[in-house]
Amino acid sequence: MNPWIKVSVFVLVLVALFVWAGEVVSRASGSTRRVPLAEGTSVANGEIIFWGPGKCHTCHAVGTQGSSVRGPNLGNSPDGDQMMIRAASRARDRSATLGVELTATDYLVESLVAPGIHLVPGFKDEMPIVYRPPIHLDSDELTSVVLYLQSLGGEPDAAAITLPPDVRLSHVASSGEIPWEPYLDGDTLRGRELFFDPEGPGRCAGCHRVGGEGGDIGPELTAVAGTRTIQSIVESLVAPSASIPTGYETELIETTDGRILDGLVRRETPDSLWLTTALGDERALAVEHIARRRTQETSFMPEDLIDVLSVRELHDLIAYLRTLE
Repeated sequence: MNPWIKVSVFVLVLVALFVWAGEVVSRASGSTRRVPLAEGTSVANGEIIFWGPGKCHTCHAVGTQGSSVRGPNLGNSPDGDQMMIRAASRARDRSATLGVELTATDYLVESLVAPGIHLVPGFKDEMPIVYRPPIHLDSDELTSVVLYLQSLGGEPDAAAITLPPDVRLSHVASSGEIPWEPYLDGDTLRGRELFFDPEGPGRCAGCHRVGGEGGDIGPELTAVAGTRTIQSIVESLVAPSASIPTGYETELIETTDGRILDGLVRRETPDSLWLTTALGDERALAVEHIARRRTQETSFMPEDLIDVLSVRELHDLIAYLRTLE
């Protein structure tokens, strides 16, 4: 064979391998391609943002689609009617409390730009500020998300949407910020191996899922770097009990026959509850056999991770986690 043909074939094979490897790493890290948005604001853009770059679906479901472990379901569900119908009711309650007239759309805007002001019962103040990094939605994108939420049980009305002026100013100011960085550059491939190694010091995948791989005792991390700053990711590693995500609080249960159990209560009916242990085993308990129960202030996640991992391993793990967008 002609030497030049051999070289050409070799180069093509090498390029194909790099493309394949990049695709594998991308899938493993949970990243997704960003669907292009049309110009301006629209319900269609808002829907794309909700299910894509806005990462809203990682905490909220709409009916049976998405995740509603950490945030309310925004469609018809046990949480209530569709979002716009629910927003109208909550706006009336907020108006009575504040003495200021709020519309359903005002409530939607408040929930997006200042989520900690009014919390839905049963949920914590843990929603990220979506116009700040890492989500960093601009005014048009925020308006489009509100239009999409208006469409869930109502009629989209752009004229009813008024964003606070500091939203635009904050987006412009934060675009020039220098984000905090770990003092060592980690190796993402070594970090991924550490994350998924069932015999390694981290054993993260025993509790956390990335894409379709891993456990579900802890929060899914497929898009963690797309919704959380690097500072908050590091804080969750070194002090996991400082802020336990909604739906992942452990309970201590004493039975009528004197047994002491702890775990996550994932399902509960008036007669029974199902307790998931730290090992992932599920145990059914009759309510009549429970003497006492209380929510604990400690996480299932080990508190000594920074002692178990070397400095290099910790930074490798951080480097991998920040690829999960």
